[in-house]
Amino acid sequence: MAASAARIARLTLFSGPNCSLCDIAKAELAKVRQQRHFQLETINIQDKGQERWKRKYVYWIPALHLEGKEVAKGRWDAQVVNEALDKWEKDQNPTDPNLGR
Repeated sequence: MAASAARIARLTLFSGPNCSLCDIAKAELAKVRQQRHFQLETINIQDKGQERWKRKYVYWIPALHLEGKEVAKGRWDAQVVNEALDKWEKDQNPTDPNLGR
């Protein structure tokens, strides 16, 4: 029954228009999604109301947050995402030896 209570990781991708690194990051996230479940929200830092994120990441997109904490920015790949998810899952249930890789 504990498995049904498992949380799904919440990722936020900070992106922008005409950003080739952002396109690569989206493809890397798609690779991860083939093997793992997670929620994904994409925020365009150029959109109205996103000034805070634009100031923070204007030179560092794509940036990725996991549960509100930055885990990557600039150039990153599926391995970085998987490692962050592994750590997050382990932190969610540190007594389960089956979590993490």
